Amino acid sequence: MTDFKQLLIDPESFGNITTDRLKSIGSAADDMGGTISHGIAAIGAILASAAMNEDAGLNTDAVADLGWLLQSLGTLSSGLDGIKTRANSRIELRSPQKEA
Repeated sequence: MTDFKQLLIDPESFGNITTDRLKSIGSAADDMGGTISHGIAAIGAILASAAMNEDAGLNTDAVADLGWLLQSLGTLSSGLDGIKTRANSRIELRSPQKEA
């Protein structure tokens, strides 16, 4: 199985990226995470509906495939959240210290 981390930007490289670019990265990661969350919810609704359909039922292979898909989407969502968090942390570190 492909490791999604290879497809995502490496947070270790954030030191060389402009603050505006970091904001764009954080925003994109947040947007993509939201899209994934809505997709997972839709899959859950479809799965529950299919489980209740006695005529069509659920094919065990399809259920297994859905399980793998959900695992992959969860891993990707977690990776995106980590990128967003690291980008926001890097921006915060660059911000001038606020006087107490």
